[in-house]
Amino acid sequence: MNYFITREGQQYGPYTLADLQRYAASGEVLVTDLATSDASSEPIPVSQIIGTIAVPAPMRTAVPGAEMQYFPDPPNLHWALVLLFGMLSCGIFTIVWDIVQAAWLKKVEPTSNALLIYCGAAVAWVGIIVASVIATTSHTSTIDVSIMQLVYVVAVIVGRFSFRSSMENHFNTAEPMGLSLSGVMTFFFGGIYFQYHINDIVRRKHQDLLFQATR
Repeated sequence: MNYFITREGQQYGPYTLADLQRYAASGEVLVTDLATSDASSEPIPVSQIIGTIAVPAPMRTAVPGAEMQYFPDPPNLHWALVLLFGMLSCGIFTIVWDIVQAAWLKKVEPTSNALLIYCGAAVAWVGIIVASVIATTSHTSTIDVSIMQLVYVVAVIVGRFSFRSSMENHFNTAEPMGLSLSGVMTFFFGGIYFQYHINDIVRRKHQDLLFQATR
C-alpha cells in the first residue's frame, strides 16, 4: 500500500510503509504529519500508521563527511519523447539513449556492465550498416549481415537485463526506493520502459528534497 504525506498544503509521496518507518526514524517525517493512503483519502497521523511497529534506527558510518553520498540524477527525458525520437530516427536515437542511460548508471553503480554491452551492440549495429552497404554495392550475398544482426540482438537483450539488475540493486540499497522491474517489459521495451521508471524516480527524489526543505 502507498501512503501520501500532506504538509503545508503540499502532498508528497507515494511512500511505502518501510519508507515511512525510515523517514520517521531519521526525523524527515514527523509522527504528527498527516497521511492518506490508496485505501483511504481521510488523513490520519503517521503515528497511527506505523503504530507499534518498531522503527529501525538509521545506519550511520563513523567516517567524517561521508554520512550522505551524492548520486547524480539520471537523464530525465520524458519516456514518450524517447519513443518519438527513436521512431523519427529509425532507431538511431534509441541506441544512443541506451548508452546515455548506461553511462549514468555506471556512475552510480560502478559494477554495472550495461555500458560496455550497449557499446558492443552499437559496434555491431555499425557493422550491420557497413556489411549491408558492401553487399549492396558488390551485388553479392553475404552472411556477415545476418551474423551482425544476431550479435546486435543478443547484445541488446543482455544489456537490457544487465541494466535492469544494476538498477534494482542500486535503488534497493544505496538509494532505497523499492524498485522492481518486470522481466517481460525489460525484454520487449528496454530503454523506454527504463525511462518511464527513471522519470518516476526523479519525480520522487525531487519531491523528497522539497519535503525536507519544508521541515
